[in-house]
Amino acid sequence: MKFWIKIEAFLNSLIEQIMAAFGRLISKLTPSKIKKSINDGGLKYEETKNKAKQALNQQGTKALSSALNAKDKTLKTANQIQSKSIEVIVKAKEVDYKRLDYKKLFLGALLIFSPVIIKVKSWLLNLSPKFILGSTFALTAVTLSSITIYTQSQKISDKASAGAREPASQVENATAVSKRKGYYKLDEKRFSINHVIMPVYIGTDTNLKTLSIDLTFISSNKYIKSYFSNNRHLIKDRLNTTIQPLIPEFPLETEGKMIIKEKIKSELNLLIKDLNIKGEIKEVHINSILAG
Repeated sequence: MKFWIKIEAFLNSLIEQIMAAFGRLISKLTPSKIKKSINDGGLKYEETKNKAKQALNQQGTKALSSALNAKDKTLKTANQIQSKSIEVIVKAKEVDYKRLDYKKLFLGALLIFSPVIIKVKSWLLNLSPKFILGSTFALTAVTLSSITIYTQSQKISDKASAGAREPASQVENATAVSKRKGYYKLDEKRFSINHVIMPVYIGTDTNLKTLSIDLTFISSNKYIKSYFSNNRHLIKDRLNTTIQPLIPEFPLETEGKMIIKEKIKSELNLLIKDLNIKGEIKEVHINSILAG
């Protein structure tokens, strides 16, 4: 790497020497008249540059003096206008407007503005029918577009306002119609427990001995779900120790399932109360019953 750097430096110095020699050669070959004209041109350039600086300085001085004069004139004019305005205001206060002849004032204003009115009238009369028709269509299109844009923006604004979230204080005071639906964040309050054993009275060898039930619970808050999801054994222990064995002839149809669900619900709510947890089990669903 250092070798190539040395070669590059050598080539650069060689090129500089060649260019310097080439410059000296051109200087020797250039006639003296041309050299003299070049020197004279440089001197003239310096003279022109100095003259331009002097002219700029003079112009700057003149501009400054002109600005100061204009400032003085402006202040004088402003003072004159102010004094005249005060005079006009004083005279206007002294005028008795009840004695004014408004007809004469109207005629005077009409005479003053009549040239402008005549020009506008003549301009309107000289307009071509095509131009008038096109202008009418364009104005109508712009008006309709503006109305459409306004109505659409109003609809969008109304929808956005209707969908905006209400403050917590408003939700607490909400009516029965405006409250959230029952399935709002249902997954955050629903949990399941499988293979809950229900004991059964043993009569003969052919009778049932146990019932294995898969259950789904819906709680009133997320904490109950989180707690029992990590402590499923508490539910199983509670049901095994508090629910009496079922008789073999216990019906497992709709009526029997309702009785089992209500019993499980009441026992779990008692367990929640014993654990000092806020909330309750609102619903109990039986997913499956397996007799064994």
